Amino acid sequence: MKSGTLLDRTQEIPSRLQEEIHKKFPDQDLNELTIRYYESVEDVGYEYFTEKVLSTSHDEAAVRYLEPFISFVCLGEAIVLSQEGLIVYDTNDHNRCTETGPFWLVTAK
Repeated sequence: MKSGTLLDRTQEIPSRLQEEIHKKFPDQDLNELTIRYYESVEDVGYEYFTEKVLSTSHDEAAVRYLEPFISFVCLGEAIVLSQEGLIVYDTNDHNRCTETGPFWLVTAK
């Protein structure tokens, strides 16, 4: 598992992704959006756990004991569904893609 890859202004955004972004966020500039690429929805859950839960926990040991019982897939799905953003699956050419990823997640900053 790994954190999502944050796209910045220097990277080329695939045309299909640009089209979907324009449909969902017609009046927003790309600078106003956060665009991340994830290999799997499990990575979304893992990133949230490591960046949000661990960093705000007062008892890190207790959280580490609970970690084996956390489903990062379910946590990732909950995070993605709660976003007011856009999911664009990476289905170019012959890439294997399922509903769990890989995908781009676009949200307003």
